[in-house]
Amino acid sequence: MKMRLALAIASILILVVHGFIFYKQFFHKWETYQASYFDQARTLAKTDQEKDALSGRSAKIEQIIVTQFGNERVDRCTTCHIGSDDPRFKDAPHPYKAHPYSAELGDKQGADGKWERRHKFSDMGCTVCHDGQGRGLEEFYAHGEDEFWNDPMIGYVTQENWKYKDKLKGKEFMQANCAQCHTDKEFKSTPLVNKGRELFIQKNCYGCHRIEGISNGTLGPDLSEVGKKWKLDYIYESIVDPRANSKTSFMPKFNLSDDEVKALAIFLKSRRGFNYAETNLDRYRMTLNKGQVTPPAPVTDKSPVPAANDPVARGEQLINERACVACHKIGDKDGGIAPDLSFEGLIKEDKWVAAHFKDPRALVPDSIMPTFGFSDADYQAMTAYLVSQKKTPSLNNPQEIYTNLCLRCHGDKGDGHGTIATYLDPYPRDFTNAGFMNSKTDDRLMNSIKNGVPGTSMPAWGKVLNDDQVKGVLTYINQNFTKEARTEIKKRDVPEKNPVADTPESVAAGESIYLQRCTGCHGRKADGKGPNSLDILPRPRNLLNAGFINKAEDRRLFESILYGVQGTAMPPWIDYGLSKDDVGNVINYLRSLNKNKKDLVAMCH
Repeated sequence: MKMRLALAIASILILVVHGFIFYKQFFHKWETYQASYFDQARTLAKTDQEKDALSGRSAKIEQIIVTQFGNERVDRCTTCHIGSDDPRFKDAPHPYKAHPYSAELGDKQGADGKWERRHKFSDMGCTVCHDGQGRGLEEFYAHGEDEFWNDPMIGYVTQENWKYKDKLKGKEFMQANCAQCHTDKEFKSTPLVNKGRELFIQKNCYGCHRIEGISNGTLGPDLSEVGKKWKLDYIYESIVDPRANSKTSFMPKFNLSDDEVKALAIFLKSRRGFNYAETNLDRYRMTLNKGQVTPPAPVTDKSPVPAANDPVARGEQLINERACVACHKIGDKDGGIAPDLSFEGLIKEDKWVAAHFKDPRALVPDSIMPTFGFSDADYQAMTAYLVSQKKTPSLNNPQEIYTNLCLRCHGDKGDGHGTIATYLDPYPRDFTNAGFMNSKTDDRLMNSIKNGVPGTSMPAWGKVLNDDQVKGVLTYINQNFTKEARTEIKKRDVPEKNPVADTPESVAAGESIYLQRCTGCHGRKADGKGPNSLDILPRPRNLLNAGFINKAEDRRLFESILYGVQGTAMPPWIDYGLSKDDVGNVINYLRSLNKNKKDLVAMCH
């Protein structure tokens, strides 16, 4: 009896499952939607023409094949949204609701009150404007909720794993698709695309990123097709937090409002590499000009150009137009990303400033400042303005000196985590690291303050401070941050000069030792980007930094390699079998990598 009951229950379950599968296979939601639409439409039909149009219709998959916009696409959206072109359903709920008309987008209303669409569904389909998966017949897939679909319905659908779901809904996001055809900057239906384009210039994004027809930056990824390659959430998140999707990104985290992030995201989503409004000839002309570096025209500043005989005034205008304060601090404007230029004329000479404008990484190899393609005349004017900035900050006592000259990089706690520290490589020195601080003589530390550290962002403060002030700020640092009494430094057995002759054989031997011992941190290219470097702070030294290597004395290099650098990951290689001759060979190898870089560095120091 029990066996029969169990078999009966199992049979019923099997029938239920099969019935459900059968229903799902042969009875779809879209059929229900269409049947309901036809019933309502027949009730609303007032003329014989309307009734005749409905009499022969039955439920079927509606399909539009669109061939006018890039690759051929299949749209089945009107299978569910079957009332989209029926004005009688303008107040109906979805999916029966009629698509609204828009005079702004070119729809016209005749004298009889009837509207005519400019964007006809039979020509355009739906996904050209709305995105989504046009072939889908179930809402989850058709609307693009599937996390593997790259373009969910823009502004209306977000995917479950998106971090910024609450910020990525709203019909304004559709402007990214309007801009595929409507490229005019003054087009009134794409205000956020235009605002995003302006922000791209104002925030100096153009200096790092290339967008075909707009900018020629080379430091960051090419964004010409970013809207095609990445989902809206990825683009939005990468603007808010550049390291969210790329841990090695050196893109600054700009202080943007939600509205600014939205405008930039919409503008970048509109960059899909092909504009439907362009002809092939237009694209060819853009390709011809690809190699030309033409700075964008200023977006907001409409002031007249100062006279050519006033380079300082012209330089100030250019500095403002080219959005230098998007990163730097000048006066009361502060981008919070790069060094303070408010008193640049006190610490840098015109040769250095001009050379740095033309090629920042020739002087500071790991600088994130882009190389701009401005004219020599513009560079000269901008240099003239910056070297004219000589207003001395308040330096009445050591605390004021630290606050006004050091805090931006080294931080209010002296731990190296200053406002702009993330964007500097090498990272600012951590003064709370007693192991490092107490392994260096006062003379060595004072020399770094007075003369700067070539090849880094540490300037020569000796041009602003006298010896007593330098000594005072070092004492302030020791008392407030290091907080450990100075100890006697053991004398190391290192040569003043490299005893190993600089020969091809020595360089080859040094390269062999380097590849065996040093690449884990300093990298095979000696650029400080070895596989372990991301887990180390301060980062391993970039040994292609000619400004640093060519200025470093042999004794300092010997000491660092043989005995390590306290407070860092650099070990004492004397404990691992390296001899003085081995180190001499390594130093000859490192110097050989930087020989051809001496001229510019020497000229500017």
